[in-house]
Amino acid sequence: MSETGIGLAIILASTGVLFLIFAVVFAVKKEKACRLIGGFNFFTEAQQARYDQAAIARDYQKLFTWWTVGAFLFAVLALWLSWWAIGAAFILFLISIGREMHIDAEKAFEKYKIK
Repeated sequence: MSETGIGLAIILASTGVLFLIFAVVFAVKKEKACRLIGGFNFFTEAQQARYDQAAIARDYQKLFTWWTVGAFLFAVLALWLSWWAIGAAFILFLISIGREMHIDAEKAFEKYKIK
């Protein structure tokens, strides 16, 4: 274990704690936590009512939970692989975020629209 690996592990573990906090917020606050989601928080109350906020909160809770697990897993790997672990974690995180990013908020939440 190098000092670099320990430093990287601390950074990844800290990120995991942050993701864990968000996962808990979405688990506890449920629909109210949807106000934290970029794009959704700019909708009016009437627009927000057209979406299944419980499903949105569940999906974001799962997303943050998986990011938490990944961050802690890569923190452990960083102790042995140092830069390789943080590089792999960063690439997987970018891919995961890329799947969730949308320019248009309506399209981002389209699958949650109540019909």
